[in-house]
Amino acid sequence: MKYKSIFTSAFLIIPFCVASGTSSEIFEQVYNYANFNDIESADFNNDGLDDFVALDFWTSDSSYYEVFLSNGDCSFARQGSVNIDTSGFGQILTGDFNEDSCDDMLLMNLEETWFYAGDGTGSFTLDDTFPWSYRNGCTGDVNNDDHLDLVGVNLDSWTGFSEADSAVVMLGDGAGDFSRGWVSRHYYSAYSSCLLAYFSGPSDTILDLCVAGHNNDNYGLLIFQGTGDGSFTDSTFYGITEYFEIDPTYHCTFGDFDEDNYTDIALAGTAGMNHPSVFIFLNQHDGTFESLQEGYFIGGCDIEKIATADLDLDGHLDLSVAGGEGSVAGYGDGTFAFNEFLSNKPYIDFVFMDMDLDGDLDLADKWGCVYRNTTIIQGCEEESAGSMMELILDVSPNPFSASVSIEVSGYFDGSGNLQIFDLSGRLVDELEPASSGGEAVFHWNGVSSSGAELSSGIYTARLSAGNTVTTAALLKLE
Repeated sequence: MKYKSIFTSAFLIIPFCVASGTSSEIFEQVYNYANFNDIESADFNNDGLDDFVALDFWTSDSSYYEVFLSNGDCSFARQGSVNIDTSGFGQILTGDFNEDSCDDMLLMNLEETWFYAGDGTGSFTLDDTFPWSYRNGCTGDVNNDDHLDLVGVNLDSWTGFSEADSAVVMLGDGAGDFSRGWVSRHYYSAYSSCLLAYFSGPSDTILDLCVAGHNNDNYGLLIFQGTGDGSFTDSTFYGITEYFEIDPTYHCTFGDFDEDNYTDIALAGTAGMNHPSVFIFLNQHDGTFESLQEGYFIGGCDIEKIATADLDLDGHLDLSVAGGEGSVAGYGDGTFAFNEFLSNKPYIDFVFMDMDLDGDLDLADKWGCVYRNTTIIQGCEEESAGSMMELILDVSPNPFSASVSIEVSGYFDGSGNLQIFDLSGRLVDELEPASSGGEAVFHWNGVSSSGAELSSGIYTARLSAGNTVTTAALLKLE
């Protein structure tokens, strides 16, 4: 089975560019729908556009969710509120858990998880209720059986969740059911959030686990190496004890921040006065990590999320912190311009989507606000002779299913290879140039360097020639 990316919107061909005024606000609000408690995105009606679902409470004993289907222009068709006869829901996870090619939802409260099966139209049916729940979680195939699994984490016992101080693997069976697998539990530890990623290099095929939180009052990250059978090795802890306040929340994201083809980690947490709140951990090419520096001041008293994406289309991953001061630009060497904000948004928990199909990522937040990214609208600055703008990638067809050709125009001596990256910044393939009518051209069949067929979604092609770097977005469809 192939899992669809949550970013399945059709992208335009994007040259490597610098948006006008990237140190100014790049997001503009275009809609305000409602106020919610949590938000998640997926293509719920299988039309190739990213939709979102939001979750909130009616009363103390009743909750509701609402699905918003994309119109492709930063507006959404509201599907109406759906009542749930229980309260306390705090998290949504999406994915095709029953493998019918339609995205489903897992809704979690303090004691239970409710499984809603999607029908591919934006409607859902309550299929099952599970007697377990997690404060925060992530999904991926941790035992390499082609079924989507769940990893959940919980804070210590005062939160009311059924399994305190724990990280738990729930193995999916591909039919919408789960069985309890690997468990890591450390008393007096508080696990706030988690992520699954490949930390052992470009050819890695086994997911590893990163948990953000504290371990016996030491704050930071715990890294568990995956075994490929659904379990993980003992954790390695990377601490930042002296900075975060007691009982804060922590959130993490991953990407190739220094562009060395290895997955790095960014951690954000609620900081004390005059203390940094964002830390970058760079992969040392052996699955271990080293903190880049003492940390960045990005403010905020209630950090809800940190995420990474190339928001200004300069070819480098940027960072966005909800509950902090907004979004900052990355330099591509593992450092970020925390003194020059791309945006003072997001304010609150959010999702990235290309809502208007113009090639830059927009955002929606759990307050029901929709923001358009104006990078493409602003256009690209003119470059001087001999600059990077003379090297352009022409992609055809785009989107593609079986194969895609990337033709190079401009100055290129044919000495460089074309690299293909997934959304996490992981190098999945490297292509040698061919020749077509005197022009360099690359051909890609949508598989990794190891020969594994890759899932549908957005990939980035990056070509370096001397001091010139150019990128293009590729959309692979099944």
